[in-house]
Amino acid sequence: MNESKLKAAVAVAAVFAVSAVIGYAATSLAEKKDVSQKSSEASVVTNENGSVSRSFTEMTVSTNGNLVTEHRRETRTTLDADGNILATTTSEYAQSYPVGDEGMSSLTAKPPISSAGAKGEAAANDGFMGLKFGEEFKGTNFVQDADEPTLVRAVFTPKKPLAGFDDYYVYVTPKTHKVVKVYACAKDAVDPGTSWRRHYLIEALEKRYNTWARPRSWCRPVYTFDIGLGRYVTVCLAGASRDYETVLVAWDDSLLTTAADETEAIRAEARKSAAERRRNRVKDAADAF
Repeated sequence: MNESKLKAAVAVAAVFAVSAVIGYAATSLAEKKDVSQKSSEASVVTNENGSVSRSFTEMTVSTNGNLVTEHRRETRTTLDADGNILATTTSEYAQSYPVGDEGMSSLTAKPPISSAGAKGEAAANDGFMGLKFGEEFKGTNFVQDADEPTLVRAVFTPKKPLAGFDDYYVYVTPKTHKVVKVYACAKDAVDPGTSWRRHYLIEALEKRYNTWARPRSWCRPVYTFDIGLGRYVTVCLAGASRDYETVLVAWDDSLLTTAADETEAIRAEARKSAAERRRNRVKDAADAF
C-alpha cells in the first residue's frame, strides 16, 4: 500500500472513530435524560386481634430531561384469623418537579404569594394550623412523650380542621408552655383527588408559605419546606407511622433550644429539691437519735 492510500485509510478510520464517539455520547446523554427506576416492597403485620394486614407498594421514579416524576401505588389488604379478606384499600399519588441546572434555576422565582403572606414573610410564617410559634398554649391536658423528652404534648382542635385528618397535637416548652411543634395526623392516606398531579397538600403548603417543597426520599413521599426564620414543615403523605398514614409537622428550631434550656432548669431544680429533702431527713434522724 502506497503512502497516499495509507493516509486515506487513516482519515476514513478517524471519521468512523469520531462518529462512534459522537453516537455513544448522544446515547449516553439520552439515557441520562430519560431514566426510570422501579422498586417495590411488601410487609405483613399481625394485629392484636389476630387479623393480618398485608401491604404491597410499587414505586417508580422517572427522569425526563430536568423533570422528575414520582409515582407510588400502595395496596393494603386486611384478613381475619381464618384468612378471609375483610377489607382492601388502594392509595396512589404522583407528582412532578424540576431538578438539575435548568430546573434549580427555575426555582429561584418563588410561587405566587398567598393573601396571608402579603402581610410579610415573618407574619405569614409564624404559625401552623392556627397556632403561633412562641405563644403560650393555654391548655391543661399536657402529657410526657418519650420521643420528645424536652417537650410536653397536648391535644388541640384547630379552628379550621383539614379534610381527612383525625388528630392534632401541639408540643410546648415544659415550663412556659410556648408552642414549639404542631402535628396534623390522618389515620388513612389522604387522597390527592387526581392522579398524575402533585398532591394538593403540597401545593397548598407552597402557596401558604411562599416556598417550594423539597423531596427527602426517592422511594417515600416525604417532603420538607424551609419556611424561613429557622422554621420548617415536613410532610409524609403515606406510611408515616404505625398509627398514622399521613403526618404534617411544623416546628421552630430556636424554640427547641428554649425547651432544652427549660428542661435542664427543671431538672436542676429537682436535683436541688431532692438534695434539700435528704439533708432534712438526715437532720431529723440525727435529732431523733
